[in-house]
Amino acid sequence: MGFLSHVANAVGRGLPGAVPRVTAALGGLRALPRIGPPPDQPTSIAQVIEEMRLLGAAMPAEDGVADFHRMYLHVTELVGAAAAARSFQDAAFMERLDCVFAGLYLDACRATDQSRSSAWQPLFELRAQPGTASLQYALAGVNAHINFDLGLALVRTCRQLGRTLDSPGVRADFLAVNAILAAAVQEVRESYLAGVALHVDRAASPVLDVVGGWSIEAARDASWLSATVQWALQGRKDAYAAYLGSRASIVGLVTRQLLTPVTFPEPGPAPGIRA
Repeated sequence: MGFLSHVANAVGRGLPGAVPRVTAALGGLRALPRIGPPPDQPTSIAQVIEEMRLLGAAMPAEDGVADFHRMYLHVTELVGAAAAARSFQDAAFMERLDCVFAGLYLDACRATDQSRSSAWQPLFELRAQPGTASLQYALAGVNAHINFDLGLALVRTCRQLGRTLDSPGVRADFLAVNAILAAAVQEVRESYLAGVALHVDRAASPVLDVVGGWSIEAARDASWLSATVQWALQGRKDAYAAYLGSRASIVGLVTRQLLTPVTFPEPGPAPGIRA
């Protein structure tokens, strides 16, 4: 039986039990040669936080990228605190994953419109779009970062440290970080809803119609499965590049959809929405 049949059978039996079986079917247990980190990759969570604080200080307050940046900086600080408290099974893996993962977002910030990944492009292109809520920007950034960057970061981190996706602690720590991120996303949702409490019919409802179908749990599972596909394609340069390009385009479409402007009756947008 080929690996596609194993994948189909695993998915048919449902998540979360399907995830380890799909990982095995796609070769996620196969050891790969180690690779070195790129020269501009952060070397510690402390460095990531410092770079993000500097970058955030230069962003306008009323800016869509800044809406995501503030939430992500908070998440990174929480991950740093958890790492310092030795809350993860594999501290070295967790430190490196945070550096690789955050580095991909910093790369998107430094890129031009011509060189930036299509997964991220809508957030930067529409960062000042009228009729778009801060909650939309935050979730659009989370979508790009988890659905595209996280799978890529998992593979790179494992290869830099000589791990596989099945190494002890890798999936457990992956899930732990996602739990921290999910809690932060919930905080942003609640903060937005509190800000428009007096305008529920006029503001909260149309915004929640746009973002309500997006699930961080689904994005987490998709990013892990994406990592297993990427693992199977290591050594097949053209196929790997084609897969990443296709996935970036699909993720970018969802990012753009999350930023669909919403309209309101007079006298204008409610708090937290770009006028």
